[in-house]
Parts: sequence; C-alpha cells; structure tokens
Amino acid sequence: SIRNPQLYPLKPCKGTASMTLGCLVKDYFPNPVTVTWYSDSLNMSTVNFPALGSELKVTTSQVTSWGKSAKNFTCHVTHPPSFNESRTILVRPVNITEPTLELLHSSCDPNAFHSTIQLYCFIYGHILNDVSVSWLMDDREITDTLAQTVLIKEEGKLASTCSKLNITEQQWMSESTFTCKVTSQGVDYLAHTRRCPDHEPRGVITYLIPPSPLDLYQNGAPKLTCLVVDLESEKNVNVTWNQEKKTSVSASQWYTKHHNNATTSITSILPVVAKDWIEGYGYQCIVDHPDFPKPIVRSITKTPGQRSAPEVYVFPPPEEESEDKRTLTCLIQNFFPEDISVQWLGDGKLISNSQHSTTTPLKSNGSNQGFFIFSRLEVAKTLWTQRKQFTCQVIHEALQKPRKLEKTISTSLGNTSLRPS
Repeated sequence: SIRNPQLYPLKPCKGTASMTLGCLVKDYFPNPVTVTWYSDSLNMSTVNFPALGSELKVTTSQVTSWGKSAKNFTCHVTHPPSFNESRTILVRPVNITEPTLELLHSSCDPNAFHSTIQLYCFIYGHILNDVSVSWLMDDREITDTLAQTVLIKEEGKLASTCSKLNITEQQWMSESTFTCKVTSQGVDYLAHTRRCPDHEPRGVITYLIPPSPLDLYQNGAPKLTCLVVDLESEKNVNVTWNQEKKTSVSASQWYTKHHNNATTSITSILPVVAKDWIEGYGYQCIVDHPDFPKPIVRSITKTPGQRSAPEVYVFPPPEEESEDKRTLTCLIQNFFPEDISVQWLGDGKLISNSQHSTTTPLKSNGSNQGFFIFSRLEVAKTLWTQRKQFTCQVIHEALQKPRKLEKTISTSLGNTSLRPS
C-alpha cells in the first residue's frame, strides 16, 4: 500500500563560510519521490542520493550554500499520488554582523489638539547600505503613516541609522504594542515598546467619546461626550471645552449620576458642527477641581488613516431555534475607522434599540487593519413566518453618500438583497 514520507530538515550545528544542508526523506513506499530545493540564493549546488531500503524507502538530498547574507532554503518533496510538503531552513553565515537596536518614545503634550507621540528606533553597528526598517502595531505592519529613516553615522564598513514614526496620542494610550522591525543581511531584528499601564490606585478618569455616524450623517446633530467617572461628588467640579479654531465653546447639556459604589459621574455634551469635525478640527475637554494637582485634559480629533467601507452580511434564524422568537444576525466587517452605527428596520420602519444588540468593534485578524462587529435582532416567530422584511442598516463614513448601506432579509425573498440607502 502507499505510504507517504516523513521529512526532516538537516543543518550543521556550527556555521561556516560554506554550509551543507540536508533533507532526509524516509519511511515511504513506493518509489519515487521528487526533491526540489528553492532559495533566493544564487550561490548553491544540490546533490540527490538514490533511495535505499527493500520495503520502506529512505533518501537524502543535499544543498551547499556560500555567501555573506542569511538565506532561506526550502526543501519541497512530492510523492504520488498527492503528497506535497515543504520544510524551510534559515542559514546564517558565521561572520554575520548583528546590529544593536534601541527604541525610544517622546512624552505626551496634554495641551495639544493634535498631540502625537514620536517613536525613535536607533540601529547601531549595521553593515553600511544593508538595512531596511518597517513598523508594526500589534504585529500588523503600519502602512498609512510614513516613517522617516536617516543615516546618522558611518564608521568604516559599519553604520548607524535612526527611524522615526509619528503616532497619535489615542494610538499610544490604547496600550498597543509598537515594533521596530529591522532587516540586515537577510535576518530580522525586533524592538518593542508600549505605554506602561498605570499601577497606582485609580483616581478620577475622563473619557472623550466622538460623534456617532448616525448623529453625524443622518440626524445632522453630531455631538462630543465628555464622561468623568469616580468622582466623590459633583461639587466644585468644572468641565470646560475648547475647539481648535475657537478659544472656548459651551456645552449644551450636563448630567450627574450617583452610583451604588458611592461615586459620582458627570456627562458633558458638546454639539459640534459636522463640517468642522469632518475636516479634522480638534476638541478638548478640561476637567478641573480645587483638589486636583492639575486639570485633566483630553483631546480628540477625527481618526487618521486610510478609510475602508464595511462589508455587510445578514444571516437567517438557525433552523434548530425552537422558541417563539427568531434571531437574525448581521455581520459587518473590514471597515475603518471603528466608528460605526447599526440600526434594524422592519418593513421599512425603525425597530426599537431594546430589541437588538451590537458588539463593540473588534480588530480583524491577519494583515487587514479593519474592524468587525455583530448585531443581533430578536423578532417574534409569527412576524418571521408572515414574510415580514427585516433590514440591517449600517452607517459609516467610508460608504458613498448618504453614508448608508442596507441588507434586507425575509422568507419571501428567498435570500438577502444589498442596496445603498
């Protein structure tokens, strides 16, 4: 009977100027197997040895490489009728020069409307003209912000380089991990940094919440919300607002709420002009109290970065659902920025928010830097069987005007239909 091979990559324990690598292929039947080597190196030679064994077979293939840079070598093996596997070996020359990395960051400017953090990646002692730098945020390459990389020193055949990346204060405060990835002589070197979490007992905290796309593009009444939590009381607390092109602006609403844990929260709402927000003007919420060592200042602007419109999918109730209710699910994915509004309609009429719930935006996996959410709607079984139409309505700034996209589902449609609103 046919038996597929086992693959074992082989490399010497100690590097030399030239290195011989092997690929051991064993315990297969019948003959033949085909061994092919792939590499980005031009300096290589290969030798394939004949198979041995009367029943289960074993064979070896070797490749010899020489050069000054690290290289990947891939041994690819095929065995009829369907076996196709590869093993990759990284070769590092014995005389490779390893650079030293140092990653630093600037401090925050709490009084700036467009506060940015500068990340500085210093690469010391690399081979001259043999270094490339890329930046990652939570292991994803940053492509919407251009880093500045300059040579700062030459010492014979070695050099030192600095790469600078600007990020927003919001990105830094999110406690994401930022990585400087340096490639030299074919080898990757990494340096990481992130904002250190606060280990002191939690005091008064202030959150600044942007306008929802629903208020911004549909209701025509965008507003910023400044939420102050963990106050002892509202007495002597002063909340003021600044706007980038004005010295100060006045909030229209102020709410106080007392909680069961004996703390108080304050919500201050500032109406904003949609055009100002869309054009990127900055806003500040300043919270002060006689007992504060200094005012708490929070700044916010429109999220920077390349826009991506959401994809919308609506799923019917599961067949095994046996209760008197039916659950519809709306998946919205691959959108950026994360600000998004979701509503449900029944036969074209708005459904109460109490009947549906939507998750907070979550980051997509892989190279896609977008977000995804789920929205869940519960309807009576009778409404679903009566062939009522239910629509998941999504509002996001990357959509074409009027910034809305709808996906409708019904037993009468047979499937879902997609249309811009």
